[in-house]
Amino acid sequence: MTMELLQLRYFCVVAKHQNMTKAAAELMISQPALSKTIIALEKELGTPLFDRRNRSIFLNRAGEIFYQKIDQGINLIDDTVSEVGELSNEPFGNIKLLVLAASSYMPEFYIAFHQRYPYIKLQLSNYIRAEHLFMYDCDFCFTANDSYTPLAGNCVIPILTERFVLAVHKDHPLASRTSIHLKEAASYPFVASNRKEDLEFYCLKAGFRPNIIAECDNGTTYEALMRHGVGISIIPEITLGSVLPRDIVCIPLIHPVLERTISLSYDTKRRMSNAGRLFKDFCMEYFKAEPVS
Repeated sequence: MTMELLQLRYFCVVAKHQNMTKAAAELMISQPALSKTIIALEKELGTPLFDRRNRSIFLNRAGEIFYQKIDQGINLIDDTVSEVGELSNEPFGNIKLLVLAASSYMPEFYIAFHQRYPYIKLQLSNYIRAEHLFMYDCDFCFTANDSYTPLAGNCVIPILTERFVLAVHKDHPLASRTSIHLKEAASYPFVASNRKEDLEFYCLKAGFRPNIIAECDNGTTYEALMRHGVGISIIPEITLGSVLPRDIVCIPLIHPVLERTISLSYDTKRRMSNAGRLFKDFCMEYFKAEPVS
């Protein structure tokens, strides 16, 4: 076989997205060139790795197996290169960080980390293909306890706690409130994000079932619905409240008090590079987190 490492890296990106357009954009190559590379790889293996339907692609069983094994192999190669590189004085390497919560912190966090470790490349992503495979796609993950169940072998370090608030348009009848009991909002329509069950749970905890008139998994659409007064919503104060436009008002909830914990997660079964250790220590310092015993 003559397959090359770059060819395998290309395959892993396509497998991660299962979308040629997104993969080509991430790799900064043309889509025809990427398609040609994948077809050549399948020809060399003697089996297709993707099912192709109506211009969409999906990993088949062979592709799933190949992706898991090849991605582990590439991670091992990258870890080995980093380990050898650690013999030099200046810390360097690559850190893949999956951001599923506290995304509003990322610009300042990224800048602060880069200023301290300019030769460590921090790759940020908010894409997760499947929860049971996410540690194949990243070294660390920022996640919240309301949206992620820790997997066996994962270390979960709490780094901060954020409250939920009631978000309403500035012209809404509740907009002038400085605090509120959630039950007082029961008569108004709600807009839900992709986790509708969370919104329902919070409202049931307050003693009512919400009238959800819209739900979406697109942040831009979700924000537009709020901005046009379609409905109100319950949102995490730090992750979303700090980045919403000024015409959305966030009202603190005093009953029930709703909170979630943002954590840093990583797979303890994988060798942690020196760059990884520096990144973990930096996170602990930046967020003033307590070490996990």
